[in-house]
Amino acid sequence: MGGGPGRSAGRAILALHRRLLPANPRIGWIPYLWLFWLIGFFAKWWFVPLEPVELTLALFTLPVFLALYLNAFWHSGRRVSLNIAGILLIALVWTPFNPNAMTFFIYASGLVGRADRPPRAYAWLAGIVLLVAVEWLAFDLLLFVPLFGGALSLLIGAVAIHSDELDRQEAALKLSQAEVRRLAAVAERERIGRDLHDLLGHTLSLITIKAGLAAKLVARGDSRAAREIREVERISRGALREIREAVTGIRRPDLDAELASARLACEAGGIGFIVDRPVLDAPPEQEAVLAMCLREAITNVVRHSAAGRCRASLGFEGCWIRLTVEDDGRGGAIHEGDGLAGMRERVEQAGGEMTVETAGGVTLMVRIPVERPTSGLPASGEAAA
Repeated sequence: MGGGPGRSAGRAILALHRRLLPANPRIGWIPYLWLFWLIGFFAKWWFVPLEPVELTLALFTLPVFLALYLNAFWHSGRRVSLNIAGILLIALVWTPFNPNAMTFFIYASGLVGRADRPPRAYAWLAGIVLLVAVEWLAFDLLLFVPLFGGALSLLIGAVAIHSDELDRQEAALKLSQAEVRRLAAVAERERIGRDLHDLLGHTLSLITIKAGLAAKLVARGDSRAAREIREVERISRGALREIREAVTGIRRPDLDAELASARLACEAGGIGFIVDRPVLDAPPEQEAVLAMCLREAITNVVRHSAAGRCRASLGFEGCWIRLTVEDDGRGGAIHEGDGLAGMRERVEQAGGEMTVETAGGVTLMVRIPVERPTSGLPASGEAAA
């Protein structure tokens, strides 16, 4: 009972926190931190006496700007375009009287990435820089207006466009991965359903016939009834074993599904993906380990490599099955976090080994021991048609 008011206050604070922050967790408190640029707008009056009329207009302008500026972080697209237009209007009106009002041009440029995607976002940015230049020429303002206001608008706008585009790509990547996982789960459920239908349809029919025969034999007092009942027990135990074998793979990662997910992830991140996938008749346990390693490797490539191309290849090396994932990204020193450490532990538990090379990008190689099938499979480095 004593914790009731505390919990209520906590819920109220949490609700206020959600109302004050945009839905995108990556934005956080950044919109409020950027408000320090408003110091430039008020800096003039540290050196020039403040007129009452000018003070009144400034006090009316500030809440209008804050409403337009903060509202832009809760929306996207056309709604943000209207917010930018309002902020630009404030900048155009104020800059002839207060050159420091070029700060509003900078705020507007920081929102163009939310209004539209490249290349139209860059067109917005070019238009803002052009407005700064026109304002400077039309009112014969100080040179620092285009040099400082125009340059900062261009720089901050370009960074904002790039950052917002990365957010969109990450959101698209998450949706693609979720869709691949959903489709893989649907396909797996369909496979399990077909297997169970094939197994149980025949087996249950056989059990029904055997049980009916046993009932007739019991009614006749025939000693063969006990044999038929034991046969029913044997068949049912066999069916139970087959069902368990059929459903054990429902949580096992599928290598082909992970390759499809990897292609979508790379495409969403603007990375060309090449796969060398021969037909591998490997045990499901080994394929599951390779699938998990592939998932972690592609996740690292998309998030950290800044690569333009990624290649995944599979093949046999003697009695080993090998997975190689290589990219042409930044390379450099690799900090082995939880993902790579878990991958290495999983590979070592399977009796394999993992190596990571960082020259000219990152090359990750996983080798797992497996008895090579006797069928004619491509050797290491050869791809199946």
